[in-house]
Amino acid sequence: MRRYFSSNYKNIMYTRDSEKHQGLRNAQLGAIHAIASFFTMNSKQAAITVMPTGSGKTAVLMVAPYLLGKNKVLVVTPSAMVRGQIADDFQELTTLCNANVFKASMKKPVVYEMLHKYNDEMIPIYEKSDVIVATPQCALSLSETDWAKKKITLVEVDEAHHTPAKTWQQILINTDKATHILFTATPFRLDCKEIKGEIVYDYPLSMAYRDGIFGEIQYIAVPDGGDTDLRIAKKAEEVLLADRDEGLEHYIMVRTDSKSSADVLERLYRENTSLNLKRIDSSMSNVKVKQYIQELKKHSIDGIICVDMLGEGFDFPNLKIAAVHAPHKSLAATLQFVGRFARTNAANIGKAKFIAVENEDLEIENNRLYAKDAIWQEMIIDMSEGKNQKEQANRRYYKGYQSLAGVVDEDRIPIQAITLNCHDRIYKVKGFNLEADFPEEFNVGTRIHRNKEDNTIIGIGLEYVSPLWMSAEFRINKVYTLYIIHYQKKLGLLHIYSQCHTEKIYDRLAEVFCEEYDKIPKFEMNRVLGYLNGFEIFNSGMVNRYSESGEAYRIMAGSDVSDSIDPSTGKMYSAGHVFCKATDISSGESENITIGYSSASKVWSSEYRNIPDYIQWVERLGEKITNSNIKVRTNTNYDYIPMAERLTEYPDNLFFADYAGTTYSSPPIIRSRSKPGNGYRLTDFSLTIKETSKTQVTIAILNTELSMTLTCDIQGKYSSEEADLYTRIGTEEYGLEDYFNDNPVLFRTLDESLITGSEIYKGNPDAISFDQKKIEDFDWDELNTDVGLEFGSSRFKGKVSIQDALEQHLKLDAQNTYILYDHGSGEIADYIAIQVQDNQVIVRLYHVKKMHSAKYNACMEDVYEVAGQAVKSTIWLRTKGKFTEKISSRHTVGHCKPVRGDFQECLRVLRDAGKRVTAFIVIVQPALSKSAKMTDKVQEVLAAASTYIKRAGKVQGLEIIGSK
Repeated sequence: MRRYFSSNYKNIMYTRDSEKHQGLRNAQLGAIHAIASFFTMNSKQAAITVMPTGSGKTAVLMVAPYLLGKNKVLVVTPSAMVRGQIADDFQELTTLCNANVFKASMKKPVVYEMLHKYNDEMIPIYEKSDVIVATPQCALSLSETDWAKKKITLVEVDEAHHTPAKTWQQILINTDKATHILFTATPFRLDCKEIKGEIVYDYPLSMAYRDGIFGEIQYIAVPDGGDTDLRIAKKAEEVLLADRDEGLEHYIMVRTDSKSSADVLERLYRENTSLNLKRIDSSMSNVKVKQYIQELKKHSIDGIICVDMLGEGFDFPNLKIAAVHAPHKSLAATLQFVGRFARTNAANIGKAKFIAVENEDLEIENNRLYAKDAIWQEMIIDMSEGKNQKEQANRRYYKGYQSLAGVVDEDRIPIQAITLNCHDRIYKVKGFNLEADFPEEFNVGTRIHRNKEDNTIIGIGLEYVSPLWMSAEFRINKVYTLYIIHYQKKLGLLHIYSQCHTEKIYDRLAEVFCEEYDKIPKFEMNRVLGYLNGFEIFNSGMVNRYSESGEAYRIMAGSDVSDSIDPSTGKMYSAGHVFCKATDISSGESENITIGYSSASKVWSSEYRNIPDYIQWVERLGEKITNSNIKVRTNTNYDYIPMAERLTEYPDNLFFADYAGTTYSSPPIIRSRSKPGNGYRLTDFSLTIKETSKTQVTIAILNTELSMTLTCDIQGKYSSEEADLYTRIGTEEYGLEDYFNDNPVLFRTLDESLITGSEIYKGNPDAISFDQKKIEDFDWDELNTDVGLEFGSSRFKGKVSIQDALEQHLKLDAQNTYILYDHGSGEIADYIAIQVQDNQVIVRLYHVKKMHSAKYNACMEDVYEVAGQAVKSTIWLRTKGKFTEKISSRHTVGHCKPVRGDFQECLRVLRDAGKRVTAFIVIVQPALSKSAKMTDKVQEVLAAASTYIKRAGKVQGLEIIGSK
């Protein structure tokens, strides 16, 4: 076996470059010693060497096999052109001999430039070779052979930022017994895939500039407008000729992004400039490309027009002027491109110049490189070093994670590759347990990564689902779900990321990893808008504090919705969710961001981040949320909207409970486990408050078949000792308590306050009053009414129920074209009277309750429930379509029966687009008197009901049929 490299190790001379004689540069010496040091301690990991373009990594690549005493070396290059350059240099050791590392008389290695894929006939040549230089496809074919796996002892990869790509990665996997050294100027990728290995040396661009390896660069902006390609061409010609007049041997590269564009530019330069340029693209043969490169190096032409052909590894330091017709969009590609022109290893060359159209909107890593006044010398260095430092910091961060998954686990997912949308659910917690396991139903298995230093757990769930084109039982598609739990120890906050944004998921995770957990109230969540200015509010939600009809929750969307808000809006609504664009000034520098939050302790942004950046993001949110000194001002009309407060105790004047707007807009189907059969819409269940205390409210839902009692605590959490009723969200079963945790019931008070979840929107009790004169004094005796009987047959001979008396009264009015009876659970009202006029339809909803007390205007039981029903019924009058749909669905299930008129004809009238609907809500309660003294409590209830209904917007007002 040939031992060429180990036998010639003794010939290495570490001559330092100086003015007197050539030698190795600082960067090359540093890289060589770093590689040697690393491999005294490591044999399994790849060594990553980061050196800016033009700093001499080819010399380091050639010294490495001598340094490590290797036998067979495989060098992988990104292109055929670079392959030829390295093969020629290695064969003659030109660079190393010029640097006095070796004497020119030393025996040279046998180098084979692999032009074609592997075949067995070439084994004798491989056996005789010390170095094989190949492009990825050829290198892959060689690496798959038993010969390569046994004989190759060192693999060196040029431009190693390509290694995460499948072909490059497979080469390294196939040669896992060999030592790996990876060389790159940019140790990061746009797709965030990991370049596997240890960065052993990182020579910063600022030092390359200081050492004279990276030369001066200048951006020349061409004003936008007109024929920009022609203007760039003219400016490029002007700059090149001016440089040559100064005695500089400069040449030009015209950069574009497609072959068709290169064809157009070739004609444009030929017809409008004096420059002699040759076009190079991937459709040309390697012979033709080499011919043009030789013409360039022999100064026979002025430059080349290129479509990404000479971006990596190409060494021609006289290439000093770039006419950029199509800028790169990524930092890595930009740095590679700039490095081609910033080389200094030639005589009679000066500053590199980049000519492009000014573009204020194009940002690369948040830097406007193509702005009119951009200073590339500083910007490129800062961007390069900032990105490299960030890459190394991320690598250190990821090392902190310990994983249960094996390295060859089929379901192992590299967390370095995770890029997630910014979404955070936040809790205040106690008793965090990093070692807790994910609940079994999450199916995380061994795909758990824990970082003790950072108090972070990453779990990746796996389930099998059926494709859209197969029936449900064939679950053959793998679907992975990401969960991240981060504990911000200093502040006692738990941050949860879940792809599924349901309360059940968040609460289950908080329950497993913490002993106690609470939501963050909205007035604290609002602090995420602190240290921001220049607000543009794209989407805003506002909670209607007064009525569930018309708008329970107003959502506004647009370029800046704050202009639509005025002081009167703030009197009706309180702040809900918000999503906006703003400028973050917290770091001392201005950064444009998007951010939104909701009352469910959730924050989100339109950004995507890797894991360490995401953790930094959520920690900044936590610091804002817990900072009581932050007073948010958007300096827009949004500031008119008051903020919710934390609910510290339930008030003693709860008026009624109602479903959330989301329940009315998309009512779930409720089913029973104990009584399987038909499902019922939740909105067809009556909802009542059964019992209240300072710390909890007990509610009941009920229809003719099913019922359930639930309790809501001060944190807005619902629970029940019953587990009978459930609904489905997708394929998942959710108990009714889980549904209400996601869609909390609304509790309204007599003083116009609104409670939802753990927050209270306070009303204005001073604005509430009730005019007793508005009660209609009905003569119940005239119709022989048993005022103690709401419906059914009276025990008193000749007496009728209140409903029967009301029906007679309604029938006596000839203007009532249609009368519908809808008594029962989930009713719209007991009676619905509809009057048809020329241009409008007048609708009245009648809610009936019996008289419990012997005295008028004295008993809360007489008024409390019926007033709440009256207010809640306004939801069905939000639109004519909603009202029509509701009475139609009620009729279908046996309710909403016509007492007068044909039902289908009634529907046609209501659907008539030419008639608007005018609506009134009517309370029918004989216990209410127009003349008797009214207790303060009854007056308060009627005032609240009247105010809520009047402010509903879609209803004309409240009417009361009582007694004299």
